[in-house]
Order: sequence, then structure tokens, then C-alpha cells
Amino acid sequence: MNSRKQHNTTKQKVVIYGGNGFVGTHAAQSIAKLGGDVVCISRSGHKPLYLKDQKWSHDVRWCKGDATQPCPELLSTAHCMVISVGSAPIPTWSKSAYDEQLFTNGIACVNTIEAALGIGIKKIILLSAQIPWLLRTDKFAYFEGKRMAKEAARKFSQTSSEHRAIVLKPGMITGKRVLKNGKHLRLDLCTAPFSTIMPWQFVSVERVANRIADATLNQDSYSDQYVEISNREI
Repeated sequence: MNSRKQHNTTKQKVVIYGGNGFVGTHAAQSIAKLGGDVVCISRSGHKPLYLKDQKWSHDVRWCKGDATQPCPELLSTAHCMVISVGSAPIPTWSKSAYDEQLFTNGIACVNTIEAALGIGIKKIILLSAQIPWLLRTDKFAYFEGKRMAKEAARKFSQTSSEHRAIVLKPGMITGKRVLKNGKHLRLDLCTAPFSTIMPWQFVSVERVANRIADATLNQDSYSDQYVEISNREI
């Protein structure tokens, strides 16, 4: 895979599902600063309040939408879709909890990928995860959901020679997360002791966002139709 950083000078319209989340907002910032035309889609449709004074956020459209039922009108002119939808990898102790996590991490992502295919989008970026081998079992809903989404991305890439799917598999993503009440949660400080011992299991949200932006806008570095990017490569 070629790693040259030659971003497309033509303004690319990029739709981000999960665009007001932790990774989604950082990805939107990176893409917008590189000249992308960004549309962030979330259930609320609102720009997070803590971004109101961020200049780049005024160049982004914040739209209401649901990954479980993607709206064709929001996707019709997009060149690329970024899928940053999912829930935390927590254990599930009931069938309803298992089904909910499977739906959020798997079925919702599959729905958006199928919508992208149906509307004519030729490139998708899927945020997946690096999962320890002991947890790679269908009894772990988080893994099974991520597996379903990744398989849908692979099938998307096989549609034609023009279709591309890039899957990022970060480990534990660290950084400053802003909670709904406006307070900051410093994930980098919380995980510092572990990241010192096992640095290969962690990655900053800024690095993930920059990698998403590069995968979105760089037309030359990702010639393969299907690419998986490991945590070490982010």
C-alpha cells in the first residue's frame, strides 16, 4: 500500500455517521481542515455545544439521521461515507443486552453500508476495532457485531472495480472525551498506566481521526479495493 500523502484537490463531500461522537467529531475536524465538505449525521442532529467556538465546525453541516434507517437525501451527493457508529465493548448478561450491542455494532453499520451501495457511493471508511483473540467469539456481542460490519464492508468492495472499503482497527482510543454535561473525561490519563506497559494496545483519537481523513481524501494511497488498517499502522 502506497503511503504518499496526496489529497484530492477536488472538494469531496463526506458523510459521517456518528458524526457528533468522540471519534466522529475529531474525524470531521481533520477532514474539514483538509478541505473536505463534511456532513455529520447523528440522532440529535445537533452540533455539540463545546464546538460552538471552533471555527472549523461552522464549515460542517450537522444533520439529524439514524444509522438504522439511512436517509437517501443526505447521501445522494456524497463521494464517501465514514461509519463511526457503535457502543463500548462491555459484557452482556442478558439476551436483550446482547441483541442491543449486536444491533449497534453490527446491524446498524450494515444498514449504512447497504444504503451507501444503493445510493451509488463508491468509497466507505469503517471504524472497527482491534479485539484480543480471547474475545473473538460469537458469544461476545461486540466482536460479532464488528465482524458483521467488516464482512459487509468486504462485500461492498467486491461490487465493482471502482468500489473501495477501508477498515480501521484501532485498539483502545485515548484522548479528551467531552460528556453530555460538558465535563471532560481524560481517557489518556485514565489509561496512562496501561498504555505505558502495553503501548501497542492504545492509540490517540487524533491519530485515528487523521488516518480517517487521509483514507477519505487520499486517492492514491489506497489502491486495493479492500484494506484493513491495524492499530500499529494508524
